[in-house]
Amino acid sequence: MLKAKNIPPCARFAVVSNPGTIFERIEEYASSLDGARESATCYDDPVDVMRVKPTGELTTEF
Repeated sequence: MLKAKNIPPCARFAVVSNPGTIFERIEEYASSLDGARESATCYDDPVDVMRVKPTGELTTEF
C-alpha cells in the first residue's frame, strides 16, 4: 500500500497514477473530492482518486 509523505496540511485527497501497480505514484493532492476529480482528467495515464487518511495511508473508501 502506498503511503503519502510530505502531505500538505489542506490535502484530503490524492490523485494517484498507475494505481495498484509497482509504478503507482502520487501525482498531486487536493483539498476537495471535486478538485481531485477535476485534476484526474488532466492525465493520460490511468489515475485514481484516493482519500488521504490522517496516518498518511491512501484509501479508495470515501
